[in-house]
Amino acid sequence: MKLLFFLSGSSTPFAKEEVISLLNSYRIKYEIIFSEGQLLIIKTSNIIIDFIFRLGLTHFVLDIISDSVIDEKIDKTLSEIQWDFQLNFDRTFKVRVKNKENREYNNLELLIAKSISKYFENNIKADLTNPMDEIIGLVFKNELYIGKKIFERNKKDFNKRKPQLRPFFSPTSIDPRIARAMINISQAQKEILDPFTGTGGILIEAGLIGLDIYGLDIEEKSVIGTKMNLLNYGIKNFDIRSGDARKISEIFERNFESIVTDAPYGRSTKIDKDKEKMYRDCFFSILESFNKRCVIGLDKEYPFDEIGFCIENIYSFRVHKSLTRYLHVLSRR
Repeated sequence: MKLLFFLSGSSTPFAKEEVISLLNSYRIKYEIIFSEGQLLIIKTSNIIIDFIFRLGLTHFVLDIISDSVIDEKIDKTLSEIQWDFQLNFDRTFKVRVKNKENREYNNLELLIAKSISKYFENNIKADLTNPMDEIIGLVFKNELYIGKKIFERNKKDFNKRKPQLRPFFSPTSIDPRIARAMINISQAQKEILDPFTGTGGILIEAGLIGLDIYGLDIEEKSVIGTKMNLLNYGIKNFDIRSGDARKISEIFERNFESIVTDAPYGRSTKIDKDKEKMYRDCFFSILESFNKRCVIGLDKEYPFDEIGFCIENIYSFRVHKSLTRYLHVLSRR
């Protein structure tokens, strides 16, 4: 099967890393056959990919039915599609087309819908409001990719979890979609630790996809606030402790599958006046406490390789005019 991932336009490289990391963490064998702009297309023999519901920076995923050049032969191309591989006459359907080109292509939605109806001899019903199946056409560089939607990110759900809507709030809290992507890039399948839990934004996203969540913060108000936020989103199983990120192994007496965190910067925290020393000591503690991958957000690029990490990648996001976030993807040497 060929899958098309339509990635976030504002953070496309990070979105691609999220998809690839998730596939690798579940040991899916795949081949990238196209990657440009917001499109990532892979070929895989794996049929079970139900973990894609975890994605935070992918708009939707299609099981590709057809891809062809848009020209005067488009009607003939559509007429040759075996629609019964993806649709059934006893299920309703809807067609929509997303155009990523500057030029207009008229009536593509109608042409695809007519092709489906004709194939089923008008015995299949369209439902534009609540269809059982959705066929999406994506226009990119004069190519028309048609596929059955197998996943679409619920934008409204993510918006409900924006930092300012949580009971315990901080203006520097990370966007929930970015937090979700950080978790997936960490390749966590069972659990994560956030040693600078803050308001719990990362742990909320981890809990909602079924991971065991562990948190640590030196501020007691952050520990209380994180628990409040987790309960607000229906997450009841967690282990959030008050403590110093420089003493992870002493506090938990164990290692974690993955560590994902947004380190404190410009926030009111009980940290050493020597911020650089505090960072270094915390990062040494983190290095000794994870098994798979670690993803750390900071307000600058940091030389993690100098203290024993392997830096796999660094991504930057502009939060606002005076703050850029650097997300470091790290592993052990």
